[in-house]
Amino acid sequence: MIKRRFLRLICFIICVTLTFVACEPIEKVISFFSDDGTGYIFKIALSSDPKNLDPQLADDPSSVTVAKNLYAGLLEYDGSGRVSGKVAKDYTVSEDGLKYTFYLREGYKWHALGNYEYPVTADDFVYAFRRLMDPKTASPHSEKYFCIKNSEKARKGEIGVEEIGVSAPDSLTVIFELEYPNAEFLRLLSELPAAPCCEDFFITAGGKYGLEAEAVCSNGPFFVRYWLHDPYGKNNYIRIRRNPGYSDITPVSAGGVNYLITKDPEERLNDYNEGSVDMIVFPAGELAASDGEEYISESAGTAGIIFNENIDIFGSEELRQVFSWAIDREALKEASPDTAIEAKSIIPDGFMGYTPRTPEEVGKTDLKMAEYKWGFLLTQKQQSSLIGMTLMVPEDFGYADYLEAVSDSWYKVFATHISIENVTRRDYEERLSNGRYDLALAVIDSDGCAQDFLLPFGSDKSFGMEFDKAKELEISSGRFETLASLDYACSEAENEILSGYHFIPLWHLPSVCVYDDDCADIKFDRCTDTVYFENAKHY
Repeated sequence: MIKRRFLRLICFIICVTLTFVACEPIEKVISFFSDDGTGYIFKIALSSDPKNLDPQLADDPSSVTVAKNLYAGLLEYDGSGRVSGKVAKDYTVSEDGLKYTFYLREGYKWHALGNYEYPVTADDFVYAFRRLMDPKTASPHSEKYFCIKNSEKARKGEIGVEEIGVSAPDSLTVIFELEYPNAEFLRLLSELPAAPCCEDFFITAGGKYGLEAEAVCSNGPFFVRYWLHDPYGKNNYIRIRRNPGYSDITPVSAGGVNYLITKDPEERLNDYNEGSVDMIVFPAGELAASDGEEYISESAGTAGIIFNENIDIFGSEELRQVFSWAIDREALKEASPDTAIEAKSIIPDGFMGYTPRTPEEVGKTDLKMAEYKWGFLLTQKQQSSLIGMTLMVPEDFGYADYLEAVSDSWYKVFATHISIENVTRRDYEERLSNGRYDLALAVIDSDGCAQDFLLPFGSDKSFGMEFDKAKELEISSGRFETLASLDYACSEAENEILSGYHFIPLWHLPSVCVYDDDCADIKFDRCTDTVYFENAKHY
């Protein structure tokens, strides 16, 4: 009787398993029987096909977000000012800040399709930086690393790449020699362009390195299993799977990731709502409906108001101050979603360890003083000139509806309605550069440096304005000896812009990763909108 019952139980389990397998992908079967959340194949949509998975060349958002899961550099950065070892187990820095020595962990291997394996050594980092500075590579990222000795000369073709200050005295030691101290150098070594490159594989790839699945070799948590990127077809996708050459040394929780190429944002949202993908990313400036969902939200951009200061009345600092004071911040806060944080600075607090030291007047609401000053600052004719003016906003800005609270605040003080004008991104950029606007909503973001928020106010003149402190910050970029001196320079530039009311900050905008509540241990990079899957689990 016992044996018969046991056989019935086994048959029941087999039937249930076969039914489950018939209805679900094999990765879900594995996840069903696993109680630790490991082994799952995650699904996420990208807005476009990755163009190149070569870390020294990857530049478009889709390429970067995939490549960051394929490669492991010497260090990793947590986004709040702290670095830790990745392939490097330890490092030393000379007293003068000109020599960095890194000691590698043993055992990591390169892995590619066809069971290609090769040891990861210090030479791979030397070769990667030589490629980065080789004029033939034409990397868009090389300039950030010009602090490395002889690198700028090599990039210009004046000397050979073998003369740059990167060397490997043995297979587990990498030495960098710098031209001048750079307080950001450790952070730069955690970025994708500083990932290693296997020379042996690169040569065999025959010019296709990073361009197809068979020509991608990984030393990080995952490798490329399959990549369909037909430029004329639909339903393109890329599959990455756990890299044994990495996971044998550092455990990887996820079994892999399926990246689906879904260009329509509405379709991406529908796929998430229907459960076709496990998560969805909303870049900074896109509204994320996160109520009742699990999500990671970190400030990655800042939205504020700029004036066309070529218009007579907006050339007055006092008048720009009145416009700032006339914004009812409490009403704006109540009207805004929780994910948008009230801004009183350009650089978000805590971004890459930065602490704003902005003037007390920034973000102040003083309706009575604004109304009083409005009464005598302008003539009646000048006040009438506001009639018909608009606040220009790009149509892809997700928080545009909440700007009505700003417009309403101004109406109560000025008795004149400044309407919100939504325009296409193309028209927005064209009119911004040509100065054909009254007021405009400006959105500023960063690639990973606090100073990126201020560079649009330098020689680039993204908003038609140029400020001395921002230009000085731009000129000194990469040459600050300490992080404290960099922070001080950022603070000086930020205060110059804010104290003159050239930019009125409204919100710090989050990049948001919304994910299914079965997911756990998701890591998200707000600057590149990258989801890291190395430690991700699914229960």
